[in-house]
Amino acid sequence: MLTLTVGDGPALEATEFADFDTGQAVYRVTDVGAFTLGWDPDHHPEADQDPMEEILQVAYGTGPLGFQMDEAPVLFGVTLAGAESFPRSALVAGDLRLRPHRLIISAPVHAPRGTARRASAIVSALARHWLTQPWTPELRRAHEHHCAPRSLNRYGQLVAQHEERMRSLCEAHTYYVQRAERATAILQSGPVPAPEGAPPHPFASAETAGR
Repeated sequence: MLTLTVGDGPALEATEFADFDTGQAVYRVTDVGAFTLGWDPDHHPEADQDPMEEILQVAYGTGPLGFQMDEAPVLFGVTLAGAESFPRSALVAGDLRLRPHRLIISAPVHAPRGTARRASAIVSALARHWLTQPWTPELRRAHEHHCAPRSLNRYGQLVAQHEERMRSLCEAHTYYVQRAERATAILQSGPVPAPEGAPPHPFASAETAGR
């Protein structure tokens, strides 16, 4: 059980869990709800990426990612919904500003500002704790492994697209080289003299034309 001091509010007690199947950390905060922390699956980290360039993600609740999740946090009577991403650099700089949605099924509506500020403070405290744990690097690797099939499919499609583009460019390159070679040959053959009996040049002088 962790005890976290968050801003001017009361201390919070939380229990941490690590899901090495998906590469996510879950914090169940007593009398509030659960926060699932991890890396944004659409911007998942590469092995050689600067940690400050990582895009992190918080999901408000547990289970499959969606707008309405299990164990969704409740702050000031407002149930938080969905997930949102944020740069790690903002977390480190201390200026994390989240804009969570509230659970209203009819349409996505942002939570009130006070609720958003409290959510930002809680997520900031939890994320700072999570990122300093000795098992977090391995959790990052677990996230990469979890995302690998999706990455393989995405990069495979991009490779195929670039191969097709390269084939098209090679064909165009070959064509233009041939046209350039033909133009060079035409220039090297010299000007074309008018054959005997051809009409006069339209801009020849009258004296020249009468000869």
